[in-house]
Amino acid sequence: MKHVISLRASGAWVLACGCALATLGHGPAAIAAETSNAASKKAATSKKSADETTGVQTRNWSGETLTVKGKRLSYTAPTSFAATRTDTPLIQVPQSVEVITRTLIQEQDSHALSAALVNVSGITPTRSDAILFVPPIVRGFPAEIYLDGLPIFAGNQQAFAPNALVGVERIEVLKGPSATLYGGGLGTPLGGIIDIESERPDDRTGGYVAMRGGSYATLNPYGDVNLTLSPRVSVRLAGEYQSYESWIDKVHGRQWSIQPSLLYEIDDETDLVVRGQFNDRRNLEYSGLPADEALAGKLDRHAFPGSPINQPETHNENRMGSVALHHAFSDRAKLTVTGRYYDNTVHEYGSFVDPDLFPTDASAPTVYNVLPILMHDRTREATFDANLAARLHLLGGTHQLLGGIDYDRTGFYSAMGFGVSDTPSGTIDLANPLYALRYTPQLPVNSYTNDHYETYAVYAQDQATYGRLHVTGGLRFTALKFHEVSDYGVANKATYSHISPRIGATFDIVPGVALYAGYATAFRAPFGFVGLAAPRPETSRNVEVGVKTALPGTGLSGTIGLFRQTHDNVAVSDMNNVGYYVQSGRQRAQGVEADIVWEPAPAFSLLANYACTDTRDDGVSPGDRIARVPKSSGRVAARYRLLHGWAEGLSFGAGVTAYTSRQLTLPNTIAVPGYAVIDAQAAYTVDRYTLGVSIVNLGNRKAWDPYSYLGNPVVAPIQPLSAYVTLKVRL
Repeated sequence: MKHVISLRASGAWVLACGCALATLGHGPAAIAAETSNAASKKAATSKKSADETTGVQTRNWSGETLTVKGKRLSYTAPTSFAATRTDTPLIQVPQSVEVITRTLIQEQDSHALSAALVNVSGITPTRSDAILFVPPIVRGFPAEIYLDGLPIFAGNQQAFAPNALVGVERIEVLKGPSATLYGGGLGTPLGGIIDIESERPDDRTGGYVAMRGGSYATLNPYGDVNLTLSPRVSVRLAGEYQSYESWIDKVHGRQWSIQPSLLYEIDDETDLVVRGQFNDRRNLEYSGLPADEALAGKLDRHAFPGSPINQPETHNENRMGSVALHHAFSDRAKLTVTGRYYDNTVHEYGSFVDPDLFPTDASAPTVYNVLPILMHDRTREATFDANLAARLHLLGGTHQLLGGIDYDRTGFYSAMGFGVSDTPSGTIDLANPLYALRYTPQLPVNSYTNDHYETYAVYAQDQATYGRLHVTGGLRFTALKFHEVSDYGVANKATYSHISPRIGATFDIVPGVALYAGYATAFRAPFGFVGLAAPRPETSRNVEVGVKTALPGTGLSGTIGLFRQTHDNVAVSDMNNVGYYVQSGRQRAQGVEADIVWEPAPAFSLLANYACTDTRDDGVSPGDRIARVPKSSGRVAARYRLLHGWAEGLSFGAGVTAYTSRQLTLPNTIAVPGYAVIDAQAAYTVDRYTLGVSIVNLGNRKAWDPYSYLGNPVVAPIQPLSAYVTLKVRL
């Protein structure tokens, strides 16, 4: 017999029977209670979101045991799936793993990946206008972005970033090498993984539509709707559109994302999830200002360093479709099969200044020659993963075993037209820009690369528990066929094979406090390497130790860790042969990180993070710091929600994010000064309607970020004081 209880939460509900007591958080979602003997098999067939969920067992008037589950607004997630490919309590994962929940994304009004990632220590996010040029940095080294546990090829240092965070359930950040369970394209992730988990369709009809607008002519409608078509079939459609101008002269853009998905529950043990994602981004490309003159205050900080007349918008278009099949053989064994096809095309049109190629005149130090550039990229990637998880009692302990295979085939073509050898388009005075230059397309292209990668891998993992000791060990064997052809006449062709181990353990000191230690390695093929010697794979290894907390009853959770990570065979420019590379040797990063969340009551959430990251190059520039990585960085953010009284439904929050100085180049020649910025948000909910306000850079701080464009030392101004208003209607 099945019982369902629906409650409209207002503040806290207390359910008591004998000694059972539970306090559930305030929120718009109904709280469902089901008998525990009816739900276990169906819940095992698919990976459900664990963040923001509370649960308790009690009894109904008939004496039947009920499991009461509800959603509360929370910045914490008790479990991680990405870290082990099994639902594992974070306190048992021997690695620093941070989860950005849907509540955190919504309450901070985050609409870009970079805005969400500031909530994790040790990350240097990639600006939205720089995603074609550099990936985000985790612990001093480039990270890779995965979507629903599968890779998205990031060749040429280009980073995939979603056009919208609507439809995102959570973001999991795995710090350090994560090669045992992941790989594809060029190999296995060296610096870390940022895994974006999409929302699934479910058995509740509803959703929301919203309109957001504000500074710089921002117009931003978005929504997320779920429909139940039958007891076993549900569909979901999430989408967002945004058009905007910029605090940088002439720059403008528009982007959209549509994400349809379907859930088919074939039977109580099997379900199938089919997803699509269609993204389109168009913008006038920005190339950054020369760092020397900009940091000295000699340039107009809002200047566009190019030829905007007739310069086409850079167009980044990607399409992907994925399938995920989950089957539970029993409550102890589960099969998961996932696959995706990804199709990306970029038509890039840029104009820039380069004082190294065309130095300025001493009599006019702010007048620069403008050069045009054109690039067309095409990526096709098919990826597949299948794994079987089983829970067994062996050798006096409990073992969660996982074994799997994966395959990835990627083709990448890039062609560039570069006008350095031609006469520049003209000159521009970046102290007093007039924008009179016309863009000249660089056709036909004069440089290209045509690359193909094929990856085969098998992996195994054991999560063993012996009382208070939890041990995780894994091994992956990867075979990578690597073939690159370029106009340099150099063909890099090789088959690499590599074994990537992982070992770690956590030990429960007391309930809710555990020590952890872990070791992991990874390898990656040298993308785009042009040198006088055959390239070797780039490798990394990481050692970390620390303490994790998930203290019951206090709302305090988090991780404090020490780490040391090294990368070998890093490719850098050959100082003696222009246009070529050498593998310089080793780079390293070490430091301490802390990520803490305190939620003593449903009304209040406090997040704090800090990272001290010491980076060094031990190759061509011994002792120099790695570019873009601050020595210290951190953030504090809080949210208060009024759950009772005349102001019930009102919430407000604020945050401060800070960075110390960051180097722009290796060898170190110039650095961007550090800064701190304040953000603030408020929202008021009445019935189905929510009115929200968010402010960026509340103090209107004038500062600079490192930027990247063709390896030049350039900078970009941070976003000035900006305000946005959102009206959301729940359906």
